[in-house]
Amino acid sequence: MLNPVRQEMIHLLRLVARPLSANRVAELMQLSPSAAHSHLNKLVKMGLVSAQEGTRPDGIKTTYYQMRDVKLRLCLGRKDAFQGEREALAANLVDSTFRTMLENVYRYDEQELPDYGILRFGALHLDTAQRKELMELVERYLEEHGAPRPEAEEHWEYVVLAYRAGEEL
Repeated sequence: MLNPVRQEMIHLLRLVARPLSANRVAELMQLSPSAAHSHLNKLVKMGLVSAQEGTRPDGIKTTYYQMRDVKLRLCLGRKDAFQGEREALAANLVDSTFRTMLENVYRYDEQELPDYGILRFGALHLDTAQRKELMELVERYLEEHGAPRPEAEEHWEYVVLAYRAGEEL
């Protein structure tokens, strides 16, 4: 799964929220159709992407691929032979989202930025009940709005990163 091409395919399929042919994926990612098809089939075997037969507007039968509604769990705290790979994948996902956000926000002036991207950082000072409430609120909102909806007016990509700061503070 750590293959960077497949990571980008997952990213693309999540954002478009509709089925794409291997040729369209190849075109959007600047790959050969056979390479796109091969990577998509591996994602299908992994259970991350679904494949459905369909007919193009010109009448030719083709396979369409769509991201399945699955949660990727990296298990970052697990210490095993794949710990480094999981950490690299997590870092790549965060960095990729940040870089894409930067590309997008440079297209707009400062007054428009809240409509196209947000980056906040800081510290929260919570008791256990407040922390649980926050986690449940975020999880519930993401669950309710995370299902692919091609008709949605806006498609947003996000990274939510929060951790409990060291006990020594």
